[in-house]
Amino acid sequence: MRVLYVTQEYAPYFTEGGLGLTSRALPAALQTEAGVTHDLLLPYYPWLIEQHGLSVEAVCRLPWTPGTPEAAEATVYRLLDHGGPCEVFLFQLDSRYDRVGIYRDENYVEFTDAVERAALFGRAVADWVRLSGRSYDLVHANDWQSGAALAHLRARRTETLPALVMNVHSAAYQGKFTHRQAPELGLPAAALHRLREQGVDRPSLLLLGLSSADAAVTCSPTYDRELSAQLSGTALGDAWQALPTAGVVSGVDPRVWDPAVPDRPSKPYDAATVNAGKRDNKALLQKALGLPLDTTVPVLGVCSRFVAEKGTDLLLEAVTPLLAEGAVQIALVGPAAPGMRELIAAAVREAPGRLAYVPRFEQDIAWLLYAGADFTVMPSRVEPCGLNQLIALAYGTLPVVSPVGGLRDTVLDLRAEPDRGNGFLIPEHTPASVRDSVRAALDWAASSPGRLTEVRRRAMAQDWSWSRTAREFAQLYRGWAESPTASPMPIRSKEHE
Repeated sequence: MRVLYVTQEYAPYFTEGGLGLTSRALPAALQTEAGVTHDLLLPYYPWLIEQHGLSVEAVCRLPWTPGTPEAAEATVYRLLDHGGPCEVFLFQLDSRYDRVGIYRDENYVEFTDAVERAALFGRAVADWVRLSGRSYDLVHANDWQSGAALAHLRARRTETLPALVMNVHSAAYQGKFTHRQAPELGLPAAALHRLREQGVDRPSLLLLGLSSADAAVTCSPTYDRELSAQLSGTALGDAWQALPTAGVVSGVDPRVWDPAVPDRPSKPYDAATVNAGKRDNKALLQKALGLPLDTTVPVLGVCSRFVAEKGTDLLLEAVTPLLAEGAVQIALVGPAAPGMRELIAAAVREAPGRLAYVPRFEQDIAWLLYAGADFTVMPSRVEPCGLNQLIALAYGTLPVVSPVGGLRDTVLDLRAEPDRGNGFLIPEHTPASVRDSVRAALDWAASSPGRLTEVRRRAMAQDWSWSRTAREFAQLYRGWAESPTASPMPIRSKEHE
């Protein structure tokens, strides 16, 4: 079985977060452990190729197609020596992708031509399927940036073309455009006609992808249910409910996220030595971030994108009194959206020596953070899966999280299930609820050191590896490839009657 995996990210070279990690690990696990061969397609990012000293070789040039609004000629490169088992192909579309940033500029503001970029990339992906000579049983497309690719593949469908699967990592991002803008995007007329017939006033590439797909998948069973409920009565909801859907919790790569691996900035430890390892790494983390050296003070470590859907504003307001009391130290690592960046800066000014912020993802600091922190806090408003809590569990760092999406599926509250729990749930999306939940976690840890050790070891023993995720996806792939559905939203345009 051969799968075409369409994505915008590939860790560790081209990534902003969970999609990059998923694109690196899931196809690799499926190929090596389940015999499902993968080709990965993603844009060519010149500055990242240069920054990482990567080697590529030209494979072919996709010709300009009449009717395309701009010269959609893409040179396709094979990425060499990237360390993974799958073939990785990069589409060089410099008119749209030769810039600093994958999705956003240096101020973390989304590029104004985001939809145009994705539409051009999608057309190139469909041309690759038609011209490369490679045959695929299934196309696995990720997020709204791949919606145009599925629309073009659906429009060109024959009996030999593959099953089409849309993976929605977060429906908060949709790639919206207007009907007036549509001709400039070179999208299939039949797909646009279908949206007009449905009375869609503001179409999106996510909707276009779902309405072109045979099946859809997301990152946890709970988020699958949440999408059905939250999108009910909308065009997106109709598209989602018309498809066979599944929710599969993502995984973490134990080769990257293993506290026992030596020769890293963190001091190695395992379940048997977790308490000593935590103490030693807390000191290393404090030194690295300029926090006062005190291994008795609890440390909250958060490695994330700091945006509204992650509950960053709730987190900062909730911890302000804890910082003022000297009850905790806090380490934040990751990029912040405008607005959130200012909130973090204000919190740092108000709590010097107690709150440290690294405004970008740095692997060395991330290893130290997970190894040295006692808890991670995720008051997310939306969290389709969440990888941070899974990484934290692997390090014996207990999560305090909102019961949404994948957080609900992976974190059990110790207060409700003391014999199976691995963290704490935040019942409401309010600063007071976040603060009370963090206080409860701190009080529990202080009063039950023996139980803390037991729960840390329990968390480290859980299997959240990509091998588990790959087994579920292999079963889904085979079912979808053998029995792709008809077009989920019947096309009624004259050219298809």
